[in-house]
Amino acid sequence: MSLNINIPVIETERLRLRAPQLSDLEAMTKFFASDRSQFVGGPRDEATTFMSLTSRIGHWVVRGHGLWHFEEKETGTFMGWTGVINAPGWHEPELGWSVMEAGEGKGYASEAAIAARTYAATHFGMPQLMSYLAPANARSIAMAKRLGATYEREHQLHGKLCHVYRHPKVEAA
Repeated sequence: MSLNINIPVIETERLRLRAPQLSDLEAMTKFFASDRSQFVGGPRDEATTFMSLTSRIGHWVVRGHGLWHFEEKETGTFMGWTGVINAPGWHEPELGWSVMEAGEGKGYASEAAIAARTYAATHFGMPQLMSYLAPANARSIAMAKRLGATYEREHQLHGKLCHVYRHPKVEAA
C-alpha cells in the first residue's frame, strides 16, 4: 500500500518550503534538546521528536494543510518550519513558525511565514490567521508584530496562558 500526500513546494527569494523529511530529524532533535524549544513543546528527546516529525506529515493527511519545513535554496540546509496548524484545542487555524539557531537573525522565519500565510489565503481559503504565542516568547512576539499581527486577547491553551495575535487579512490572488 502506498500513500500519496500532496504537500506543495513554495519558493521564495532565498528559501524552499517543502515537506518534512527524515533527514530533518537530526537538526530537529538538536533544536528540541535546547532551550530554544521551550515555547514549542520542548525540550524533547529523539523519540518524541521523531513522533513530532511524523505527526507533521499526518497533519497534512487529515487536514489538507500543515507545517512546511524550509531550507536555504542555495545550500539545501534545513532552517526551520512554518505553516498552518489546527490541532485539538485550537479554536481556529494558527500560523506557526520556528527557526534553527543557524537561521536566527537572517529574516528566514519572516520570509517563510509570509509565504505560508499567502499560500494559506490563496489555496486553503484562510485569509486571516492568528498565532498563539507564549507571553514570555519575546522573539516570536516581535516577529508577529513585524508580520503586521496585533495583540487580540489572552487565551488558555492546554492549561497554559498564551496571547492571540491576529495577522492582517491577506487577499487571495
